[in-house]
Amino acid sequence: MQRGHRRPGSTAALRVSNERAILRDLLSNGPATQSELARRTRLSNGSVSSIVKALRGRGMLETSSTVASGRRATLVTPRTASRTVAVGIDLGRSHIGIAVLKPGRELLLEKRVAMTPETPAEQALADVRQLLHASLGELERTTDDIAGIVFGVPGPVDRERGVVVDGTILPEWVGRSADDVSTALGIRVELANDADVGALAERAWGSGSEIDDFLFVKIGTGIGAGIVADGHLYTGGFGIAGEIGHSTVDPTGALCRCGNRGCLETVAATPVILQYLSEAFGRSVSRSELGELASTRHRATMRVVQDAGQALGQSIASAVNILGSKLVIIGGPLSETGDVLLDPVREGFARFAIPSVAERTRVELSRLGEAGSARGAASLAFDRADESAYLIDDADNILLSDVDNNSSAS
Repeated sequence: MQRGHRRPGSTAALRVSNERAILRDLLSNGPATQSELARRTRLSNGSVSSIVKALRGRGMLETSSTVASGRRATLVTPRTASRTVAVGIDLGRSHIGIAVLKPGRELLLEKRVAMTPETPAEQALADVRQLLHASLGELERTTDDIAGIVFGVPGPVDRERGVVVDGTILPEWVGRSADDVSTALGIRVELANDADVGALAERAWGSGSEIDDFLFVKIGTGIGAGIVADGHLYTGGFGIAGEIGHSTVDPTGALCRCGNRGCLETVAATPVILQYLSEAFGRSVSRSELGELASTRHRATMRVVQDAGQALGQSIASAVNILGSKLVIIGGPLSETGDVLLDPVREGFARFAIPSVAERTRVELSRLGEAGSARGAASLAFDRADESAYLIDDADNILLSDVDNNSSAS
């Protein structure tokens, strides 16, 4: 049998899967004892010991003696390449963000720059390329050091085709593919929805770090949700799950850009709030001013944000009634209004969620601020890259096992 060929479901394939699980855990969380690895990967102590020995023999890991809980233990450390990084890009209507991570999800760089709202897609891509190369230059790295890069966009991404589909707040991006972006940036790129990567940021650094089932709701120019179920991002059969902004809250309401009436975005998206306040003031109200008005409990601002919060709570309740999420995290620009938004969201949620859900599901604001989406994109890039990309060059980075060797000899 040819070396490296594994039948799905075979013992060899299972062994390689377990090897990947151990490497992934070490690369994500840093050095660990064999007992910790067994607990976190849910493998037996014997399996972990055997796999660690095999990976150490191939130069992927190092082991040393340590003490854990008063007992002698073996500390396992991945032999990582010092220059390899994962990159996340966050594209918004008026900004570009970037985050660069090294193994262990250590943040090396984080930036956010303003962009004119009506910037054409080609110019936006040129700006992203410039920001990417400038950021790598600061870290004394090049694109050759990137193991993976994820480009977050504010709209649904068809996972099967790798294409931005109708529903994005950036109409000129509809139909653009990962191949298009890869060509523009000169490096292979994966596309992802901004709310999805926001949820991954919460999973790695935010309120969702200890919760396996939660919903992240991003309220900006549009409204979207990232779903984490059983500890993993859930995007549905096509990759577009979580479009909560297009759930109906008023069937006879305003026409939405998606073609339906009364979608949540028509009453609770940040531009709608600013439009209502601008009409009330007789002048343009900016996003920064919205935060200031909310902090002073300005009466008209309180009313507009509370109405939006109630509608948000209703849509979120419908989603959680189905998903059974233990936690709802509210992020995006509108979350900067704080309790002025959070209190009515909780009220709307309590009213429309079934009692057993309303009593047990927490609703809170994100602590990550604007940095979340770029970090989450980098986290996804880190996860999607092959584990061997992060290991030192002189390691035998082909995942083999005793079973593989026996098979290849037969």
